[in-house]
Amino acid sequence: MNIYKKSICYSGYRENQSPGLKIYPSEREILEDLTILIKDGYEQIRLYDPSEHAKRTLKVIKDNQLPIKVMLGMDLDGEVINYNVGWGEPLKTKDIIQNKKNNQKQLDALIELSNAYPDIINYVSAGNENTSSWNPKMVSVTEMAKYIKILKKNVKQPVTFCEGAYFWNTEALPLVEEVDFLSIHIYPFWQRKPIEEALQYTIEFFEATKENIPSKLIVITEAGWPTKSNLEDTYTNNEVHKAYIEGLDEWAKKENVLIYYFEAFDEPWKGSGSNAEPEKHWGLYDVNRNKK
Repeated sequence: MNIYKKSICYSGYRENQSPGLKIYPSEREILEDLTILIKDGYEQIRLYDPSEHAKRTLKVIKDNQLPIKVMLGMDLDGEVINYNVGWGEPLKTKDIIQNKKNNQKQLDALIELSNAYPDIINYVSAGNENTSSWNPKMVSVTEMAKYIKILKKNVKQPVTFCEGAYFWNTEALPLVEEVDFLSIHIYPFWQRKPIEEALQYTIEFFEATKENIPSKLIVITEAGWPTKSNLEDTYTNNEVHKAYIEGLDEWAKKENVLIYYFEAFDEPWKGSGSNAEPEKHWGLYDVNRNKK
């Protein structure tokens, strides 16, 4: 079975737009974005939550009969007091109570959208990196299993959970039997790998995960390289970014691996206030929609 399809993570927030501000791309802007992606051969996108952004995107696809499928997930809030967070402060008990209510609303919305757009949404994800030890939005493996089971009972699409490859091989291992397929993230950039080693590192991590977890299909739902960074010991520009993406895509086609590249467009709202913050520069297109 050929599972390789040109796929990419999509979050269309432009200048002065962000999920925090609840200022979302318009339907016109989303149509512009999807038209660019389809023209360049993309067949699938990944959306991170059942927010207004996702609702508008699904409506645009349906109204315009666009030839593109959607993986839709949840951006769960933290349900665990994690004292080892990579940034920010550990949650308080009162936060967790509210977060669980918010997560239930997200779950209900995801089920509703998945059933409303069965011909567009082809995969459903129960969360994103919520079992990672650094994540302030941590959810226990036990609770994550419950979310997966509820989704599998209430939607027709295959259900997955998106998590870093390292954590799928460690903390998230008990979830292997719950999901229909694994969705892993591999980032040699964050491991400070030089570009000369980045591609091989990615392939070896994928193959090691496949060997360790042979019972399930494995999809890469995030892989990429930023074009700008204010971190030391990193090498970032358009040429390096291009070499990594093209090398990875060549391997994926040859080995029949499905990869959702991270990500479609640069997002100015992300990360710190520094313009060189790498979180702002992962796009295969810049914020003005120019192809890198």
